[in-house]
Amino acid sequence: MNKLHKVGLTALATSLVASSAFAGDLSVSGGAAISYTGKSSNSGANPWAMGNSVKFNGSGELDNGTTFSAYWELDNDIMDDYNISFGMPNDMGTVKFIGDSGLAGGLSTVNDIVPSAYTPVFETTDADDNGIATSTLATNAQWGYTWTGNGLTVSGAYNKQPAAHEDSATHWGVSYDVAGMDGLTVVAGMGRDGQNNDIETYGASYTFGSITVGYQETEIMMEAGGTSDEEGTHYGASMVVNDDLSISYGRQETEFSNAGTVDEENKGYGASYTMGGMTIGYQFNEVKNPAGSSAAVDIEASIVNLSFAF
Repeated sequence: MNKLHKVGLTALATSLVASSAFAGDLSVSGGAAISYTGKSSNSGANPWAMGNSVKFNGSGELDNGTTFSAYWELDNDIMDDYNISFGMPNDMGTVKFIGDSGLAGGLSTVNDIVPSAYTPVFETTDADDNGIATSTLATNAQWGYTWTGNGLTVSGAYNKQPAAHEDSATHWGVSYDVAGMDGLTVVAGMGRDGQNNDIETYGASYTFGSITVGYQETEIMMEAGGTSDEEGTHYGASMVVNDDLSISYGRQETEFSNAGTVDEENKGYGASYTMGGMTIGYQFNEVKNPAGSSAAVDIEASIVNLSFAF
């Protein structure tokens, strides 16, 4: 063996040993689902669909005690979900960066605390989740920070100023498990969504035995002015029937400040049943006066989802 080739092999072996000493862990999981979504407004559309995903989770630790984790998800052969988190040493919190799809913290930690067995009451029936604190927030290239201690969680998120808008998306969320009152959690959040809209939300949830109830108020003050502001009131309850079955019911009403509008009313009930690695989810939702229009056709949606995890 010539000396140059031998030196190259020795360097490669040394590199592999050094790399393995600092290597993290990588796990792979996946899922598949068959869904039925029947809407009264588009009876001609095919209600059947299939979803699939492959998820990669990586993690490790640095010499100074900082931990890191990374996540990637393939949906229908498209890498549409990825982020990385850093757990700071000495319980100093977690820094997260969302590369694409999702929110790194802030309002996303408190925007919808009303319990549901499967999916929220406003799902599928409307193009825009009116009266919800994340209806227009950016979902990529976002930084977030979260700290938890003594029952208190504080989270913030930041997006660089989007094009054609004055302000960056900067928002906060705070939740507190009330000391001395087991099961009671109060939340609050506020900030700007990157489109110069101001958002405020607050609420509480309470768990007693197998039942959880929740109530939340949200106000969205639009850049367009007071003629398009939204005020949402959302409440509901869920019950764990047994280890496999949960059920829920909820309502949401959104008031619009536009002249001539009426309240949008959402209501729905759902259930979730788990059997090993299979879960069946069901939701029936109904919306009246979509987007505050009394002339709009009311919409009903039946959602059934059969999912498998592996």
